[in-house]
Amino acid sequence: MTLVELLRQRAQEADALGLAVELLEGLWADDETDTLSRWEERARGAAQARWFGFGRWRRGRALSAFVAGSGTAPADPWPSWASARPVPPGLLLALADAVAVERALRERVPLLLGRDEEQLKQARLETAAGLSEVSGELARTVAAEAMTRGRSLMGQRLQALRRRSGFQKSQRNLMTHLKAWAISTHSVRQLELTPKLFDLVVIDEASQCSIPAVLPLLFRAKRALIIGDPMQLGHIPGITAQQERQARVRAGLSAAQLEDHRLAYHVYASYHAAAQHGESALLLDEHYRCHPAIADIVNGYCYAGQLQVLTDVRRQVPASDPFGRNDPAPVLGWADVPHGESARGGSGQSWRNAAEAGRVRETVDELLLRLPPDATVGVVTPFRAQKEALARFWPDNERVRVGTVHAFQGGQRDVMVLSPVATDNTPPRTAHWVASQVNLWNVAVTRAKSQLITVGSHAFWQEQAGLPALLAERSAVLRTDAYADQDTAVRAERVSSVREELADRLQEYLGERGITDLERAAVVGGHTVDLLFTVDGTNTAVLIDPGPRNNQDPARHLRLTHARADLLTGLPSGGAGAKAGPVTRTVRVPAWRILAGEAVLEPLFS
Repeated sequence: MTLVELLRQRAQEADALGLAVELLEGLWADDETDTLSRWEERARGAAQARWFGFGRWRRGRALSAFVAGSGTAPADPWPSWASARPVPPGLLLALADAVAVERALRERVPLLLGRDEEQLKQARLETAAGLSEVSGELARTVAAEAMTRGRSLMGQRLQALRRRSGFQKSQRNLMTHLKAWAISTHSVRQLELTPKLFDLVVIDEASQCSIPAVLPLLFRAKRALIIGDPMQLGHIPGITAQQERQARVRAGLSAAQLEDHRLAYHVYASYHAAAQHGESALLLDEHYRCHPAIADIVNGYCYAGQLQVLTDVRRQVPASDPFGRNDPAPVLGWADVPHGESARGGSGQSWRNAAEAGRVRETVDELLLRLPPDATVGVVTPFRAQKEALARFWPDNERVRVGTVHAFQGGQRDVMVLSPVATDNTPPRTAHWVASQVNLWNVAVTRAKSQLITVGSHAFWQEQAGLPALLAERSAVLRTDAYADQDTAVRAERVSSVREELADRLQEYLGERGITDLERAAVVGGHTVDLLFTVDGTNTAVLIDPGPRNNQDPARHLRLTHARADLLTGLPSGGAGAKAGPVTRTVRVPAWRILAGEAVLEPLFS
């Protein structure tokens, strides 16, 4: 049972008895916990004693000892049962249960109070840095030794690849020295066709790999680790759906069989098949690329809020308003093109929007003037025709990359400009297709590190469904004069009722100490903090730590909480209750300390 659970249980049992928690805390306060243990044993024995064992007398004596154990007269009066006789056995059992909880708390709380959190954090950081250094040195040493031993064999391997013959023999010779090989799915034929050739095969970006493409690799593997994101773009099929149907019929397979095993070529990638049949799955939930306001768009919609966004915005390029009207600029901006029209591309197979392309050019040109010289800009669109039109604007500028969403998968830029093309005159079928491509929008949005500016008809996309509508809702409309409510780009996380109760208690405690310049659920650099307050002109951010969830590793939970706290120092804060200024201090407040009361909160805020 966690400390929070113990504290809540103590409060519940004290309430059921009509007993102030302070009376339990004061019981034999100066003695060892053995005193509580002995009384608990005595009370349980007395509760079970019969008349011939002097049960009534023993119960009365046990209750008198309990009341006397509080020492001096308590501030809160004892309930009437404290002096009533005879003593019911059930009362003693209830008191014994409450004392058992109090004893468990007294045994555990001092152990936690004795820990120096800053010292613990520093030790963790030093250990992680030392492990990284030793691991790197080991890898370099092993690689250098293998290179020395296998240098001549590597030359033979290169010659064999150039001759396109004998490369399997050269591989066998070289594998005795080089234990790790990196290869694409298209080049796997260069490896010897031998089952279980490798102890472990790691397939990265498996959501982009078709099932047939990975079969030659799996044939050569004793074990396989499949890494991928099913919410990103999948592979591009090399055959038509009709050809797949014909192949399935020839093989005597039903569509239901392929569906059950996630093997349908046009529907599933190798990731889906592996997830269906693999032993276990691990979510890589730590996100470090996007500004929290950008990551929040996809976190809730695509990942059920499971991502731990740990982006350090202090290392990012500051967002810039391309029209230079407002500072700070919104992280999520929208350059409105209300009267644009979409049209077929030259080949008739894609779509473009000339007015939108012109606004994209204006936006990017202004960004290049205002952003730091080393900042990079990406221009992304779902349609090839629009990409071809946009690419002509910056043919020789290395700071600007233009591409379709598929081309950008795996890439990133400081600032991304998104051109969705579709607008009021777009055929409904095309507009629906674009709006419904969740994976496509997920990739497009998450290529941006510090800022995402969408260029298109804001009203049109607000009326759509899914991710594009959410993006339109969260984005601040950029104007030549001003833009409306820049706070739409950064929203505080939803607070649970439990966390709200803890914040209420902590705010009450701080208020009793005269701290009134305070904000609840404040957003600092895109990260939500539970409380932000100002004392003597300096701002302190408070993170309430409810503890690890069920089955969550406590050590990892603490590491992530420390990491969140480390992201806040120096960031601008305040202005909505707390004074405007940088965060100078961050405090992690475990939930149990709030429930335990002032005595254990005092050291954190003294």
